[in-house]
Amino acid sequence: MAEFNPDQVLPRHVAAIKNSMAATPNMGNRVLSFLRAVFTYAVEWQIVDSNPCIGIRRHAEKKRDRYLTDEEFQAICAQATENMRVIYQMAYLTAQRINDVLSIRLADITEDGIARAKALPRSARGLTLFTTKRTCKPVIYETVKQQWRKACERAGVENATLHDIRAKSLTDAKREGKDATKLASHADPRMTDHYIRLREIDVADGPTLPRKKPSKTEQQAG
Repeated sequence: MAEFNPDQVLPRHVAAIKNSMAATPNMGNRVLSFLRAVFTYAVEWQIVDSNPCIGIRRHAEKKRDRYLTDEEFQAICAQATENMRVIYQMAYLTAQRINDVLSIRLADITEDGIARAKALPRSARGLTLFTTKRTCKPVIYETVKQQWRKACERAGVENATLHDIRAKSLTDAKREGKDATKLASHADPRMTDHYIRLREIDVADGPTLPRKKPSKTEQQAG
């Protein structure tokens, strides 16, 4: 990889990065957002004169509409190990991202907290809530992702990702009349709306067609 100075990065270079990630538009947009933030600080710190990401449009993203049904989620959990099952269920109940769930420390769980999570096998050295059974090291995202894929295969559930757990949690919360935006810790409800699946159609009632007044003949016949 060639070395370069920040001021050598031009808009055409950023555009080339964007185009190289056309097959993965969501990830490409995350990279663009990261670069834009980095160069914003670089401009502020007077390392560069301008932000080369300005003017580079984001990829059009297709919103995922996959909803994980209760039956599918239960089937996946049934095929998972006890450790993974609790992680999935914790993610659903809290609507947190998997990495956030894995970052929960044992000290964060109160005495009247989730008993099943606290009862998981662990060593006294383990500080995080979820640790591996043998080494007692913190469970990492890649492990959860691999185990999720295996559980889905055994359960016969297709096209389901770990991200669908958070979407299911927020969708179900909204359907139950709960504050999904607060649960997601979003400042803007539009951010939460990105996760909501099973769109409900707001049907408007039209006016009632005026009834024809009966004639005197019709009134007498009636």
